[in-house]
Amino acid sequence: MKTVDTLIINGDIFTGDKSQPHYRPGAVAISDGVVLAIGREQEILSAYDATRKIDAHGGLVHPGFIETHIHSTGMAYHGAPFSPQSATASKVNYQSMKAATDPEITAAYAAAAACTMLQRGFTLYFEAGTVFETDAFAETLTKCGVRGMVTAPWAWDDMSFDTLDGLNETLMRRAPADARRVIDQCKYELARNKDDNALVRGYVGLQGSAGGTDELVREAVRLATDSNAIFWQHQAFEPEWDALERRKFGDAGTVRMHRLGALGPNTTLAHMNMLDEQDVELILAMKPGLSWCPNNAMGYQITPPHKCWFPHLYRNGASVSLGVDTIIVHPMGIAGLMSLYLSRMVGDALNPSDPFYMQTIDAARNVGLGDRLGSLAVGKRADVVIREARDITHYSWRDDTGILLSLSSSMIPVDTVLIDGKVIMEKGRLTTMDQDEILAEAVRQRDLLAHRLSA
Repeated sequence: MKTVDTLIINGDIFTGDKSQPHYRPGAVAISDGVVLAIGREQEILSAYDATRKIDAHGGLVHPGFIETHIHSTGMAYHGAPFSPQSATASKVNYQSMKAATDPEITAAYAAAAACTMLQRGFTLYFEAGTVFETDAFAETLTKCGVRGMVTAPWAWDDMSFDTLDGLNETLMRRAPADARRVIDQCKYELARNKDDNALVRGYVGLQGSAGGTDELVREAVRLATDSNAIFWQHQAFEPEWDALERRKFGDAGTVRMHRLGALGPNTTLAHMNMLDEQDVELILAMKPGLSWCPNNAMGYQITPPHKCWFPHLYRNGASVSLGVDTIIVHPMGIAGLMSLYLSRMVGDALNPSDPFYMQTIDAARNVGLGDRLGSLAVGKRADVVIREARDITHYSWRDDTGILLSLSSSMIPVDTVLIDGKVIMEKGRLTTMDQDEILAEAVRQRDLLAHRLSA
Protein backbone atom coordinates (compact mmCIF):
# COMPACT_ATOMS: atom_id res chain seq x y z
CA MET A 1 0.00 0.00 0.00
CA LYS A 2 1.17 3.49 -0.77
CA THR A 3 1.14 6.04 2.04
CA VAL A 4 -0.25 9.47 1.19
CA ASP A 5 -0.62 12.67 3.18
CA THR A 6 -4.42 12.62 3.47
CA LEU A 7 -7.33 10.31 2.77
CA ILE A 8 -10.88 11.67 2.69
CA ILE A 9 -13.22 8.70 3.23
CA ASN A 10 -16.94 7.98 3.53
CA GLY A 11 -17.86 10.86 1.22
CA ASP A 12 -20.77 11.52 -1.11
CA ILE A 13 -18.31 12.78 -3.70
CA PHE A 14 -19.21 14.97 -6.66
CA THR A 15 -16.06 15.32 -8.72
CA GLY A 16 -16.98 18.15 -11.08
CA ASP A 17 -15.75 15.87 -13.87
CA LYS A 18 -18.75 14.97 -16.05
CA SER A 19 -17.05 11.83 -17.36
CA GLN A 20 -17.09 10.37 -13.83
CA PRO A 21 -19.25 12.69 -11.75
CA HIS A 22 -20.09 10.75 -8.58
CA TYR A 23 -18.82 8.23 -6.03
CA ARG A 24 -20.87 7.12 -2.99
CA PRO A 25 -19.26 6.05 -0.81
CA GLY A 26 -16.13 7.59 -2.24
CA ALA A 27 -12.63 8.51 -1.16
CA VAL A 28 -9.89 10.91 -2.21
CA ALA A 29 -6.14 10.36 -1.79
CA ILE A 30 -4.01 13.52 -1.55
CA SER A 31 -0.25 14.04 -1.50
CA ASP A 32 1.88 17.16 -1.91
CA GLY A 33 -1.23 19.29 -2.39
CA VAL A 34 -2.43 17.29 -5.39
CA VAL A 35 -5.21 14.73 -5.90
CA LEU A 36 -3.39 11.41 -6.30
CA ALA A 37 -6.44 9.15 -6.63
CA ILE A 38 -10.22 9.38 -6.42
CA GLY A 39 -12.83 6.66 -6.64
CA ARG A 40 -14.93 4.15 -4.76
CA GLU A 41 -13.94 4.00 -1.12
CA GLN A 42 -13.14 0.29 -1.04
CA GLU A 43 -10.81 0.57 -4.04
CA ILE A 44 -8.96 3.60 -2.64
CA LEU A 45 -8.58 2.07 0.84
CA SER A 46 -7.19 -1.14 -0.65
CA ALA A 47 -4.43 0.82 -2.38
CA TYR A 48 -3.60 3.70 -0.02
CA ASP A 49 -2.93 4.39 3.63
CA ALA A 50 -2.49 7.88 5.08
CA THR A 51 -0.95 9.80 7.92
CA ARG A 52 -4.29 11.61 8.26
CA LYS A 53 -7.79 10.34 7.53
CA ILE A 54 -10.78 12.65 7.32
CA ASP A 55 -14.18 10.99 7.67
CA ALA A 56 -16.83 12.91 5.72
CA HIS A 57 -19.61 10.97 7.54
CA GLY A 58 -21.58 10.64 4.32
CA GLY A 59 -21.66 14.37 3.68
CA LEU A 60 -21.19 16.05 0.32
CA VAL A 61 -17.61 16.36 -0.90
CA HIS A 62 -16.86 18.54 -3.92
CA PRO A 63 -14.18 20.71 -5.56
CA GLY A 64 -13.97 24.20 -4.11
CA PHE A 65 -16.37 26.64 -5.71
CA ILE A 66 -14.85 29.61 -7.55
CA GLU A 67 -16.53 33.02 -7.38
CA THR A 68 -15.73 34.80 -10.66
CA HIS A 69 -17.01 38.31 -9.94
CA ILE A 70 -16.98 39.96 -6.54
CA HIS A 71 -16.00 43.43 -5.30
CA SER A 72 -13.91 43.23 -2.16
CA THR A 73 -15.17 46.34 -0.40
CA GLY A 74 -18.83 45.41 -0.72
CA MET A 75 -18.85 42.39 1.55
CA ALA A 76 -18.32 44.48 4.68
CA TYR A 77 -21.35 46.61 3.76
CA HIS A 78 -23.88 43.86 3.18
CA GLY A 79 -27.34 45.23 3.93
CA ALA A 80 -26.11 48.83 4.19
CA PRO A 81 -28.79 51.55 3.83
CA PHE A 82 -27.39 52.99 0.60
CA SER A 83 -27.38 52.05 -3.05
CA PRO A 84 -24.42 50.18 -4.55
CA GLN A 85 -24.83 52.15 -7.78
CA SER A 86 -24.57 55.76 -6.71
CA ALA A 87 -23.78 58.22 -3.96
CA THR A 88 -26.41 59.50 -1.54
CA ALA A 89 -26.96 62.75 0.30
CA SER A 90 -25.09 61.29 3.26
CA LYS A 91 -21.30 61.58 3.47
CA VAL A 92 -21.23 57.86 4.27
CA ASN A 93 -22.14 55.94 1.11
CA TYR A 94 -20.77 53.16 -1.05
CA GLN A 95 -18.76 55.50 -3.25
CA SER A 96 -17.13 57.33 -0.36
CA MET A 97 -16.36 54.16 1.62
CA LYS A 98 -14.76 52.23 -1.23
CA ALA A 99 -12.61 55.28 -2.11
CA ALA A 100 -11.26 55.76 1.43
CA THR A 101 -9.67 52.39 2.19
CA ASP A 102 -6.13 51.93 3.48
CA PRO A 103 -3.98 48.80 3.99
CA GLU A 104 -5.41 48.09 7.45
CA ILE A 105 -8.99 48.35 6.24
CA THR A 106 -8.32 46.20 3.18
CA ALA A 107 -6.53 43.54 5.25
CA ALA A 108 -9.41 43.42 7.74
CA TYR A 109 -12.05 43.19 5.01
CA ALA A 110 -10.11 40.57 3.02
CA ALA A 111 -9.75 38.27 6.04
CA ALA A 112 -13.44 38.60 6.88
CA ALA A 113 -14.37 37.96 3.26
CA ALA A 114 -12.17 34.84 3.21
CA CYS A 115 -14.14 33.43 6.15
CA THR A 116 -17.42 34.20 4.41
CA MET A 117 -16.26 32.52 1.21
CA LEU A 118 -15.00 29.37 2.95
CA GLN A 119 -18.17 28.98 5.00
CA ARG A 120 -20.10 28.75 1.72
CA GLY A 121 -17.70 26.39 0.00
CA PHE A 122 -15.72 28.87 -2.11
CA THR A 123 -11.96 28.50 -2.23
CA LEU A 124 -11.02 31.18 -4.78
CA TYR A 125 -11.89 34.88 -4.49
CA PHE A 126 -11.82 36.74 -7.84
CA GLU A 127 -11.55 40.43 -6.93
CA ALA A 128 -13.14 42.37 -9.78
CA GLY A 129 -10.84 45.37 -9.94
CA THR A 130 -11.82 47.54 -6.97
CA VAL A 131 -9.25 46.97 -4.23
CA PHE A 132 -6.55 49.66 -4.07
CA GLU A 133 -4.22 48.01 -1.57
CA THR A 134 -3.52 44.86 -3.56
CA ASP A 135 -0.49 43.83 -1.48
CA ALA A 136 -2.54 43.92 1.74
CA PHE A 137 -5.25 41.91 -0.01
CA ALA A 138 -2.79 39.29 -1.28
CA GLU A 139 -0.86 39.01 1.98
CA THR A 140 -4.04 38.56 4.00
CA LEU A 141 -5.56 35.89 1.76
CA THR A 142 -2.24 34.06 1.81
CA LYS A 143 -2.22 34.10 5.62
CA CYS A 144 -5.75 32.73 5.59
CA GLY A 145 -4.74 30.07 3.07
CA VAL A 146 -7.34 31.13 0.51
CA ARG A 147 -6.84 31.59 -3.23
CA GLY A 148 -7.35 34.98 -4.84
CA MET A 149 -7.11 36.82 -8.14
CA VAL A 150 -6.28 40.53 -8.27
CA THR A 151 -5.72 43.23 -10.88
CA ALA A 152 -5.28 46.96 -11.29
CA PRO A 153 -7.93 48.92 -9.35
CA TRP A 154 -10.42 50.99 -11.31
CA ALA A 155 -8.65 50.37 -14.59
CA TRP A 156 -9.80 52.99 -17.07
CA ASP A 157 -8.41 55.76 -19.24
CA ASP A 158 -11.57 57.71 -20.11
CA MET A 159 -13.59 59.35 -17.34
CA SER A 160 -16.12 61.16 -19.52
CA PHE A 161 -18.76 58.67 -18.38
CA ASP A 162 -18.56 59.52 -14.66
CA THR A 163 -21.96 61.25 -14.46
CA LEU A 164 -23.61 57.87 -14.95
CA ASP A 165 -22.13 56.39 -11.81
CA GLY A 166 -21.87 59.31 -9.41
CA LEU A 167 -18.16 58.68 -8.91
CA ASN A 168 -16.71 60.89 -6.21
CA GLU A 169 -13.62 63.05 -6.39
CA THR A 170 -11.57 60.91 -3.99
CA LEU A 171 -12.02 57.86 -6.18
CA MET A 172 -11.05 59.82 -9.28
CA ARG A 173 -7.89 61.12 -7.60
CA ARG A 174 -6.87 57.66 -6.44
CA ALA A 175 -7.61 56.08 -9.80
CA PRO A 176 -6.92 58.68 -12.50
CA ALA A 177 -7.92 57.96 -16.09
CA ASP A 178 -4.48 56.99 -17.28
CA ALA A 179 -3.63 54.05 -19.53
CA ARG A 180 -0.01 53.94 -18.34
CA ARG A 181 -1.12 53.65 -14.70
CA VAL A 182 -3.41 50.77 -15.61
CA ILE A 183 -0.89 48.78 -17.65
CA ASP A 184 1.92 49.30 -15.13
CA GLN A 185 -0.32 48.17 -12.27
CA CYS A 186 -1.44 45.10 -14.22
CA LYS A 187 2.22 44.21 -14.79
CA TYR A 188 2.83 44.59 -11.06
CA GLU A 189 0.00 42.17 -10.26
CA LEU A 190 1.10 39.70 -12.95
CA ALA A 191 4.52 39.44 -11.27
CA ARG A 192 2.78 37.40 -8.55
CA ASN A 193 2.44 34.59 -11.09
CA LYS A 194 6.20 33.99 -11.19
CA ASP A 195 5.64 31.83 -8.12
CA ASP A 196 3.69 28.96 -9.61
CA ASN A 197 2.48 27.96 -6.13
CA ALA A 198 1.26 31.42 -5.14
CA LEU A 199 -2.24 31.40 -3.68
CA VAL A 200 -2.95 34.90 -4.99
CA ARG A 201 -2.35 35.51 -8.68
CA GLY A 202 -2.62 38.48 -10.99
CA TYR A 203 -4.71 38.98 -14.11
CA VAL A 204 -5.25 41.78 -16.65
CA GLY A 205 -8.52 43.49 -15.81
CA LEU A 206 -10.27 46.66 -17.00
CA GLN A 207 -13.39 48.28 -15.61
CA GLY A 208 -14.68 48.02 -19.16
CA SER A 209 -17.59 49.24 -21.26
CA ALA A 210 -17.28 52.98 -21.85
CA GLY A 211 -14.32 53.45 -19.49
CA GLY A 212 -11.59 52.06 -21.70
CA THR A 213 -10.48 53.45 -25.04
CA ASP A 214 -9.77 51.16 -27.97
CA GLU A 215 -6.05 51.74 -27.42
CA LEU A 216 -6.19 50.64 -23.78
CA VAL A 217 -8.19 47.51 -24.59
CA ARG A 218 -5.73 46.49 -27.31
CA GLU A 219 -2.71 47.03 -25.07
CA ALA A 220 -4.34 45.13 -22.19
CA VAL A 221 -5.14 42.18 -24.46
CA ARG A 222 -1.52 42.10 -25.71
CA LEU A 223 -0.24 42.11 -22.14
CA ALA A 224 -2.57 39.27 -21.15
CA THR A 225 -1.56 37.21 -24.18
CA ASP A 226 2.18 37.79 -23.63
CA SER A 227 1.80 36.91 -19.94
CA ASN A 228 -0.34 33.80 -20.44
CA ALA A 229 -3.01 35.38 -18.25
CA ILE A 230 -6.67 36.12 -18.76
CA PHE A 231 -8.00 39.43 -20.01
CA TRP A 232 -11.17 40.37 -18.11
CA GLN A 233 -13.59 43.31 -17.97
CA HIS A 234 -17.18 44.34 -17.26
CA GLN A 235 -19.18 44.39 -20.47
CA ALA A 236 -22.75 44.83 -21.78
CA PHE A 237 -24.18 45.28 -18.28
CA GLU A 238 -27.25 47.46 -18.88
CA PRO A 239 -28.93 49.50 -21.66
CA GLU A 240 -27.58 52.88 -20.52
CA TRP A 241 -23.95 51.75 -20.59
CA ASP A 242 -24.44 49.91 -23.85
CA ALA A 243 -25.86 53.04 -25.52
CA LEU A 244 -23.04 55.22 -24.19
CA GLU A 245 -20.40 52.81 -25.50
CA ARG A 246 -22.01 52.86 -28.94
CA ARG A 247 -22.04 56.67 -29.01
CA LYS A 248 -18.39 56.88 -28.03
CA PHE A 249 -16.90 54.07 -30.10
CA GLY A 250 -19.39 53.27 -32.86
CA ASP A 251 -20.12 49.79 -31.54
CA ALA A 252 -20.40 48.05 -28.19
CA GLY A 253 -20.22 44.80 -26.30
CA THR A 254 -19.29 41.64 -28.15
CA VAL A 255 -18.89 43.35 -31.54
CA ARG A 256 -16.47 45.93 -30.18
CA MET A 257 -14.46 43.32 -28.29
CA HIS A 258 -14.18 41.26 -31.48
CA ARG A 259 -13.01 44.29 -33.47
CA LEU A 260 -10.30 44.94 -30.88
CA GLY A 261 -9.03 41.36 -30.82
CA ALA A 262 -10.38 40.88 -27.30
CA LEU A 263 -12.82 38.06 -27.98
CA GLY A 264 -11.00 34.78 -27.59
CA PRO A 265 -10.44 31.86 -25.20
CA ASN A 266 -8.15 33.86 -22.90
CA THR A 267 -10.85 36.54 -22.39
CA THR A 268 -13.59 36.49 -19.76
CA LEU A 269 -16.33 39.12 -19.93
CA ALA A 270 -18.52 39.84 -16.93
CA HIS A 271 -22.30 40.46 -17.11
CA MET A 272 -22.99 40.30 -20.87
CA ASN A 273 -26.70 40.94 -20.36
CA MET A 274 -27.17 43.00 -23.54
CA LEU A 275 -26.81 40.46 -26.35
CA ASP A 276 -28.41 39.89 -29.73
CA GLU A 277 -28.14 37.07 -32.27
CA GLN A 278 -24.96 38.51 -33.81
CA ASP A 279 -23.32 38.63 -30.37
CA VAL A 280 -24.32 35.04 -29.70
CA GLU A 281 -22.82 33.85 -33.00
CA LEU A 282 -19.55 35.64 -32.22
CA ILE A 283 -19.36 34.19 -28.72
CA LEU A 284 -19.94 30.64 -29.92
CA ALA A 285 -17.35 31.09 -32.68
CA MET A 286 -14.63 32.85 -30.65
CA LYS A 287 -15.24 31.08 -27.31
CA PRO A 288 -14.57 33.76 -24.66
CA GLY A 289 -15.53 32.98 -21.08
CA LEU A 290 -18.64 34.62 -19.66
CA SER A 291 -19.13 35.54 -16.00
CA TRP A 292 -22.90 35.73 -15.45
CA CYS A 293 -24.40 37.59 -12.49
CA PRO A 294 -28.05 36.43 -12.58
CA ASN A 295 -29.00 38.08 -9.30
CA ASN A 296 -27.87 41.48 -10.63
CA ALA A 297 -29.62 40.95 -13.96
CA MET A 298 -32.86 40.39 -12.06
CA GLY A 299 -32.21 42.95 -9.32
CA TYR A 300 -31.56 45.77 -11.78
CA GLN A 301 -34.50 44.65 -13.96
CA ILE A 302 -32.29 44.03 -16.99
CA THR A 303 -33.29 40.40 -17.55
CA PRO A 304 -36.19 40.40 -18.21
CA PRO A 305 -37.19 42.41 -20.28
CA HIS A 306 -33.93 41.84 -22.19
CA LYS A 307 -33.48 38.29 -23.41
CA CYS A 308 -31.39 35.92 -21.34
CA TRP A 309 -29.05 34.06 -23.71
CA PHE A 310 -26.97 32.23 -21.09
CA PRO A 311 -28.84 28.88 -21.10
CA HIS A 312 -28.61 28.75 -24.90
CA LEU A 313 -24.92 29.69 -24.85
CA TYR A 314 -24.13 27.12 -22.16
CA ARG A 315 -25.94 24.31 -23.95
CA ASN A 316 -23.98 25.15 -27.09
CA GLY A 317 -20.55 24.98 -25.50
CA ALA A 318 -19.85 28.45 -24.08
CA SER A 319 -17.95 28.52 -20.79
CA VAL A 320 -20.32 30.27 -18.37
CA SER A 321 -19.33 30.86 -14.76
CA LEU A 322 -21.24 32.66 -12.02
CA GLY A 323 -20.62 35.77 -9.93
CA VAL A 324 -22.57 37.50 -7.19
CA ASP A 325 -20.99 40.94 -7.83
CA THR A 326 -22.90 43.30 -5.56
CA ILE A 327 -22.53 41.86 -2.07
CA ILE A 328 -24.23 44.89 -0.53
CA VAL A 329 -27.53 43.64 -1.92
CA HIS A 330 -27.04 39.92 -2.61
CA PRO A 331 -25.75 37.27 -0.19
CA MET A 332 -22.69 35.20 -0.97
CA GLY A 333 -23.52 31.90 -2.65
CA ILE A 334 -26.87 32.97 -4.15
CA ALA A 335 -25.83 33.04 -7.81
CA GLY A 336 -26.27 29.32 -8.48
CA LEU A 337 -29.85 29.18 -7.29
CA MET A 338 -30.71 32.46 -8.99
CA SER A 339 -29.39 31.18 -12.31
CA LEU A 340 -31.92 28.34 -12.13
CA TYR A 341 -34.76 30.69 -11.18
CA LEU A 342 -33.96 33.19 -13.92
CA SER A 343 -33.58 30.55 -16.64
CA ARG A 344 -36.97 29.08 -15.74
CA MET A 345 -38.55 32.52 -15.58
CA VAL A 346 -37.52 33.26 -19.17
CA GLY A 347 -38.67 29.85 -20.42
CA ASP A 348 -35.22 28.39 -21.14
CA ALA A 349 -34.48 26.28 -18.08
CA LEU A 350 -30.98 25.15 -17.29
CA ASN A 351 -30.35 21.55 -16.34
CA PRO A 352 -30.71 21.46 -12.52
CA SER A 353 -27.05 20.49 -12.06
CA ASP A 354 -25.59 23.12 -14.42
CA PRO A 355 -24.82 25.76 -11.75
CA PHE A 356 -22.60 23.25 -9.91
CA TYR A 357 -20.39 22.93 -12.98
CA MET A 358 -20.56 26.68 -13.69
CA GLN A 359 -19.06 27.30 -10.23
CA THR A 360 -16.35 24.66 -10.57
CA ILE A 361 -15.01 23.48 -13.94
CA ASP A 362 -16.26 26.47 -15.98
CA ALA A 363 -15.21 28.94 -13.31
CA ALA A 364 -11.68 27.51 -13.21
CA ARG A 365 -11.42 27.88 -16.97
CA ASN A 366 -12.73 31.47 -16.82
CA VAL A 367 -10.07 32.58 -14.33
CA GLY A 368 -7.32 30.96 -16.36
CA LEU A 369 -6.72 28.00 -14.02
CA GLY A 370 -8.63 25.23 -15.74
CA ASP A 371 -5.58 23.00 -15.85
CA ARG A 372 -5.19 22.94 -12.07
CA LEU A 373 -8.57 23.68 -10.42
CA GLY A 374 -12.30 23.11 -10.85
CA SER A 375 -12.61 19.35 -10.42
CA LEU A 376 -11.42 16.54 -8.19
CA ALA A 377 -9.26 14.83 -10.76
CA VAL A 378 -5.86 13.13 -10.59
CA GLY A 379 -3.10 15.71 -10.96
CA LYS A 380 -5.20 18.75 -10.04
CA ARG A 381 -4.67 20.79 -6.89
CA ALA A 382 -6.49 19.41 -3.87
CA ASP A 383 -9.06 22.14 -3.18
CA VAL A 384 -11.79 20.14 -1.47
CA VAL A 385 -14.96 21.10 0.42
CA ILE A 386 -16.68 18.72 2.86
CA ARG A 387 -20.17 19.71 3.91
CA GLU A 388 -21.86 18.69 7.14
CA ALA A 389 -25.15 16.90 6.54
CA ARG A 390 -27.52 17.92 9.34
CA ASP A 391 -30.97 17.23 7.91
CA ILE A 392 -32.70 15.28 5.16
CA THR A 393 -32.33 18.10 2.61
CA HIS A 394 -28.56 17.92 2.98
CA TYR A 395 -28.31 14.35 1.62
CA SER A 396 -28.48 13.58 -2.08
CA TRP A 397 -30.85 10.80 -3.16
CA ARG A 398 -30.71 9.47 -6.72
CA ASP A 399 -28.47 12.35 -7.74
CA ASP A 400 -25.20 11.60 -9.45
CA THR A 401 -24.71 14.92 -11.26
CA GLY A 402 -24.72 17.58 -8.53
CA ILE A 403 -28.33 18.83 -8.47
CA LEU A 404 -28.30 19.23 -4.69
CA LEU A 405 -25.14 21.35 -4.90
CA SER A 406 -26.90 23.65 -7.38
CA LEU A 407 -30.10 23.93 -5.35
CA SER A 408 -28.94 24.10 -1.76
CA SER A 409 -25.18 24.49 -1.51
CA SER A 410 -25.38 27.94 0.08
CA MET A 411 -27.53 26.45 2.88
CA ILE A 412 -25.63 23.23 3.63
CA PRO A 413 -23.05 23.93 6.36
CA VAL A 414 -19.38 23.59 5.45
CA ASP A 415 -17.41 21.50 7.91
CA THR A 416 -13.94 21.13 6.36
CA VAL A 417 -12.06 22.88 3.55
CA LEU A 418 -8.71 21.86 2.12
CA ILE A 419 -6.76 24.15 -0.22
CA ASP A 420 -3.60 22.75 -1.77
CA GLY A 421 -4.19 19.74 0.46
CA LYS A 422 -3.95 21.82 3.65
CA VAL A 423 -6.86 21.92 6.10
CA ILE A 424 -7.90 25.59 6.07
CA MET A 425 -11.27 25.17 7.79
CA GLU A 426 -12.29 22.50 10.28
CA LYS A 427 -15.65 22.16 12.02
CA GLY A 428 -16.67 25.37 10.28
CA ARG A 429 -13.80 27.38 11.76
CA LEU A 430 -10.72 28.83 10.08
CA THR A 431 -7.58 26.97 11.19
CA THR A 432 -5.00 29.49 10.01
CA MET A 433 -6.16 32.60 11.90
CA ASP A 434 -8.51 33.45 14.78
CA GLN A 435 -11.94 33.79 13.21
CA ASP A 436 -13.48 35.78 16.06
CA GLU A 437 -10.63 38.30 15.95
CA ILE A 438 -11.01 38.62 12.19
CA LEU A 439 -14.69 39.48 12.45
CA ALA A 440 -14.16 41.93 15.32
CA GLU A 441 -11.37 43.74 13.45
CA ALA A 442 -13.40 44.02 10.25
CA VAL A 443 -16.34 45.52 12.12
CA ARG A 444 -14.01 47.88 13.99
CA GLN A 445 -12.35 49.09 10.78
CA ARG A 446 -15.73 49.54 9.08
CA ASP A 447 -17.09 51.61 11.95
CA LEU A 448 -13.95 53.73 12.21
CA LEU A 449 -14.12 54.48 8.49
CA ALA A 450 -17.78 55.47 8.67
CA HIS A 451 -17.08 57.70 11.65
CA ARG A 452 -14.17 59.38 9.88
CA LEU A 453 -16.18 60.05 6.75
CA SER A 454 -19.15 61.45 8.64
CA ALA A 455 -17.04 63.90 10.65
